[in-house]
Amino acid sequence: MSVRLTPRDFTALAVLSEHYGAPLDLVAEMHGVSRRSAYRMAQRWREAVMIGPLLQPVPGPAWVVPTATTAEGFLGFTARHWVPTPKMLDHVTTVLRVRLALVGLDSERWISERTLRHEVGPTKLGTARPHIHDGRYIDAEGRWWAVEVELSPKTAHATARASVAAAHRAASVAGCHGLVYYCRGERVKDIIREAAKGLDLSGTVARLDDLDRLLANPLVGPQAQPPLRLVVGGPPAANQRTARKNDRGQPRDKP
Repeated sequence: MSVRLTPRDFTALAVLSEHYGAPLDLVAEMHGVSRRSAYRMAQRWREAVMIGPLLQPVPGPAWVVPTATTAEGFLGFTARHWVPTPKMLDHVTTVLRVRLALVGLDSERWISERTLRHEVGPTKLGTARPHIHDGRYIDAEGRWWAVEVELSPKTAHATARASVAAAHRAASVAGCHGLVYYCRGERVKDIIREAAKGLDLSGTVARLDDLDRLLANPLVGPQAQPPLRLVVGGPPAANQRTARKNDRGQPRDKP
């Protein structure tokens, strides 16, 4: 018996593919449903072979991870099978929460780290990899912003300074209007602010913002849904990515 998937299913699977995966409680939040309903959704996706078995890398909600084939269908490029590990779960989850707070489930207004990593591609031996942002989004005025999510203070000032410089340079090269750091806690903010001192941050707006304040009002449930679009011939990820590339082109608290 075949499983019939709805537009809501495809939207969710596209977002999960962009962000590698998500815990079941966040899948529920994304759609404004109970965890039980989200579990039933995941069961249907599993029956349709769109996701792998639910995983529990740490105590708590199980993780929903699209198969490599599913991810490739939505992303438009070869994707490796991804397995969540404890050390990366907080960051992966928080970046998705930031995305939901900024643009909801609308993939037209967000470029994921996974896609940006693919666009950078492999680097030659001895060549440093360009900085890869945690994501980029289009604001209400049609401007692209590069996004960095900082959850804990970097151990060394030199490391933080080099990271800020690289993030700003990558945003400038990509033609972004600005670079925004979403930081957890004042200590993290202070380190980023101190690291930015003396750097040439001209040309691209640099902004420092509070992560928890942003996440207090996420776009979830019906308000998070993107506008209905006619999709012909399968997932439109490749076409969307091309259109967004062509379109890329006042801060409350500058670093």
